[in-house]
Amino acid sequence: MNFLRKHMKLSIRTKLTLLIESFVILLVLIAGFVVTVREKETLESELRKRGLALTSELSEFIVKPLLSQDAPTLRRFVNHTMGQDYVRYVIVLGPRGRVIMHSDLSEVGKRYDDPLSVTAMRSAKPGFTDPKNLEDKELLCDMFSPVHVSGIRLGTIRLGYSHAAVEKEITQARRQVFLMGLLIASAGWIVAYLLAVFISSPIQQIIEATEKVATGNLDARLMIRRGDEIGILANTFNKMTDDLRRTTVSKEYFDNIIESMNDTLIVVDPDMKIRRVNKATCELLGYKKEEMSGADMNLILPEVTKILKVTAGTGPTPDSTVVNYETDYVTSSGELIPMLLSAAMLRNKDGKTEGVVCIARDVTELHKAEEALRRSEKELHFLSSQLLTAQEKERKRLSIELHDELGQSLMVLKLNIRSIFEGLPSGQDTLRAGCDDAMRYLNEITENVRRLARDLSPSILEDLGFSAAIRRLAHTFAKHSRIQCSLDLEDVDGLFSAEEQITLYRMFQECLTNVAKHAQATKVSLAIRKQGHNVVFCVEDNGKGFDVHEAVGRSPGGKGLGLAALHQRTRMLGGSLDIRSREGAGTTIALSIPLAIGV
Repeated sequence: MNFLRKHMKLSIRTKLTLLIESFVILLVLIAGFVVTVREKETLESELRKRGLALTSELSEFIVKPLLSQDAPTLRRFVNHTMGQDYVRYVIVLGPRGRVIMHSDLSEVGKRYDDPLSVTAMRSAKPGFTDPKNLEDKELLCDMFSPVHVSGIRLGTIRLGYSHAAVEKEITQARRQVFLMGLLIASAGWIVAYLLAVFISSPIQQIIEATEKVATGNLDARLMIRRGDEIGILANTFNKMTDDLRRTTVSKEYFDNIIESMNDTLIVVDPDMKIRRVNKATCELLGYKKEEMSGADMNLILPEVTKILKVTAGTGPTPDSTVVNYETDYVTSSGELIPMLLSAAMLRNKDGKTEGVVCIARDVTELHKAEEALRRSEKELHFLSSQLLTAQEKERKRLSIELHDELGQSLMVLKLNIRSIFEGLPSGQDTLRAGCDDAMRYLNEITENVRRLARDLSPSILEDLGFSAAIRRLAHTFAKHSRIQCSLDLEDVDGLFSAEEQITLYRMFQECLTNVAKHAQATKVSLAIRKQGHNVVFCVEDNGKGFDVHEAVGRSPGGKGLGLAALHQRTRMLGGSLDIRSREGAGTTIALSIPLAIGV
């Protein structure tokens, strides 16, 4: 077994070849999968667009034949549509599901109550279903479109569109991707082998030279002349063997390292006398080396207590030999420069303390960046507040437009329809029924317009006060969401300005909207209480809850606007927001505002 294991070991050349080829194959597979998926999505989208366009066009053409009950004309339109590529059937349904015209004339007169027909007849706009095998035939996508005239629905168009074109194109795309992948994999194998040879040959030379050095032959050298990492490794190897032949290390070497440092370096004796500094220290502080050598550390660092703790072994921990903290260096002109200082104990080979090494970095630019960030954050908060204020103004304007313009137009339309209804002669039952339906539909539209106007600008705040507005909001929420809503409200109408009341109202509105959309709750409670010098507003539900830390920690692109708006409005009110939730245990949102803010 050991013999087989020994002889079955793969060389680095083989491993590199297999690794690179595996990567190429993986890329080909991923690219093929992505291309196929995108091709399928594009073709399916194009199929739906063509089918919906054909269905919508037919729904416009058959309005007059439907009104005049012109069956031959309907038949010609259906036959013309059947002549289009991949159209398998065309159905014209009446409002109650009766087949008015069908590509199969034997179906005319029947009543369809299957799920597809019911879905199509209930839809108020064109739509489609996912591809399905209908009656064990080919894969079809059912397109449908309502037929309207003057707001009255005359019927519904259903059109069966074949999925065969998509399947044909996908099969062809997969074949092309496979052939291309096979070609790329073959070319990749050749390139991988050549690249592996290029990499492994000098490595083999390095291995042989290293074995010589291991046996004590320090004269071994590599004759590799390349400008890449292999060449750098060969040069480093040759330099290493040269260094090994030396018995001592050059002092100049360490001096060059110290002088090339960008950070300041100061070495002090145990009595806090400066022993050595580097070039960066002199340039930063404006001293010459002669002026600093032998000087007291207090010359540039007035407080040396923390450095003394290092030399005394009394740092942050019992075994502390390093301290890191931010301090100020004093320049020759008396200017203070903020520095991030790291001080470490310097010992000799016997463990005796010989001093302290202080390395520090100028953090002036970092402080400027932090200050700029704080200013930017303040400006951003101000801009957000202005945007919310502008949003409220625009909502109020839209509310007035909806109420005054659209509301009056709907009322005029309602009066016109009523006039038409009253002027109809007896015997026009169908038109009378249509007028009744139109009146009911107009009433619903009018109510929706009123609701939208109220939601955009709650005038009840100005008319009846904040508490009444919250009660109305809770009542409307419970009515439309069918979620039980309980109230515990103290009168706080006189404590807040009109702008603050609108902000608080929007926060309650946002909380209830989130409950309806996401919480899956059956109960929600709203509370307003005075607690000392604060007013606390609380919304609590028994829904599914969520992970607050995960929601707050999302990237901006994946974070919703609800939480951000709540936090921004809280800052506008000068209060504090507390959101507590746990998955499966509901959510509690509490807003606390100092009473002095609203007075």
